[in-house]
Amino acid sequence: MPKFCEHFGLPHTQAEVDFVDVDLETDTQLYVCPYAIEIRTDDWSAQCSALIRSFFAEVLAQLRAGNDARVGHLLGHLHEPNETRLGQSSDRPAGRGVGANKSTLLGDALRNSRAYHTGLLNDISETELFIHGVGRDTISDLTTNIIRGKLAEYTLEQCELHNVPVQDVRTIGPSWNPARRNWEARTYRLPVHNRRPILLVPKTSVRLRMSIDSQEFYNFHMVEFLQAEYLQAGGALVHTFKNGTQTVYKKSVKEIHPFIKDDLADFVRQHPEVLERYKEMAGAKGPLENRQLDEDFREGLFAEVLIDRLRAIPGGNRDATAYHHLATGICTFLFYPDLITPIKEYEQHDGRKRVDIVFTNAANDGFFHRRLSAPQTRAVSVFVECKNYTREIANPELDQLSGRFSIRRGYFGILLCRSMDNRDRILDGCRDTAIDGRGYMLPLADSDLIHMLELVRDGNRHSIDGYLEALFDRTSR
Repeated sequence: MPKFCEHFGLPHTQAEVDFVDVDLETDTQLYVCPYAIEIRTDDWSAQCSALIRSFFAEVLAQLRAGNDARVGHLLGHLHEPNETRLGQSSDRPAGRGVGANKSTLLGDALRNSRAYHTGLLNDISETELFIHGVGRDTISDLTTNIIRGKLAEYTLEQCELHNVPVQDVRTIGPSWNPARRNWEARTYRLPVHNRRPILLVPKTSVRLRMSIDSQEFYNFHMVEFLQAEYLQAGGALVHTFKNGTQTVYKKSVKEIHPFIKDDLADFVRQHPEVLERYKEMAGAKGPLENRQLDEDFREGLFAEVLIDRLRAIPGGNRDATAYHHLATGICTFLFYPDLITPIKEYEQHDGRKRVDIVFTNAANDGFFHRRLSAPQTRAVSVFVECKNYTREIANPELDQLSGRFSIRRGYFGILLCRSMDNRDRILDGCRDTAIDGRGYMLPLADSDLIHMLELVRDGNRHSIDGYLEALFDRTSR
């Protein structure tokens, strides 16, 4: 069965693209996770989070107002989304979202839940935890419907980056408009396969299951907390071994506290710190790794493949496009999830200046986070210029990159080139630019990319951070 990249002729695998490379004929068992979106700080995720909060706040407000017709209208527009090809269907994607009957059931479940009546419920990511009948499919599809417009924008950007054809689509559901607090029909520019449109989803936004999972919270947080309480209090549940040690068995606790979502709500209301710790742990897991997205993926072997592919591309204008595509894939492979959502030829100043690729800097630690947080660089975006030159890189190329920087997007970029015969001179040119206050540049030749790929191949991916930092020091001081 064809995957997106294969069908549309992209010279990439899952590890080289920012989105989930879905199967086009059946669903991929991944889920759009609202909590995974909520905890991220990049602009796209922040805008999606605002949409999700706006929609759910409106639903709760209308529930409190007793406006059942309005609640039905809001939930009634959550049609089953088939465009992402995500979920559990074993055959053609059929959608399992909130249809007409399910929307009524969901409204009733929200209205009758203890979490709603106690004021505990205020987050879509927590509905699986507290609301009877709500599972990961429902939450994933709810979230997809709400952020459909942002997913369409993201899909178009990725299609422009990878030269995938798109067309006008009017046959999928509406988008949530937070200003009007209502659904809005729109025309989207999307890729189409077998007359069915496709929405791409960023890898950072999906999980194998919801980050906030009721069974996980019940088994490993609520029950274990109650175990400790019963053990401290003493009593009939405490079992004493011959050596004097004591324990309380999970089975005994579960007999007294069976899995009931209303009871989970009561527990969280009494012990909110337990849920907060659980959320912190869920967030710390981070985005899925490539091996979780593709069970056959072997990072070390793939790094070797990229090295061979890079060495096989000749320099010169004739192969500039091939180099551009491969360089984008290598950067995604090496720097994801710190650098995400690459955009092709990002326009600045009404199109008077163009950049080969712009990545969003979403790093939480490491080299790119230091560039994001440092006042000199403030690298909200990372500009990448790709030069497939056979001649030596010179000052005009350095000036071209530094001319892209701005106070809004930051003052840091990467110049990718095939070789640097006079490496010291180029590094000195970058340092001069930094000293003059015109921004910071990191020149990376094939040899640098190959060295970092070899680190990955040899199981030393963590050493990339130090390698980049040492090179940055050389070009900035």
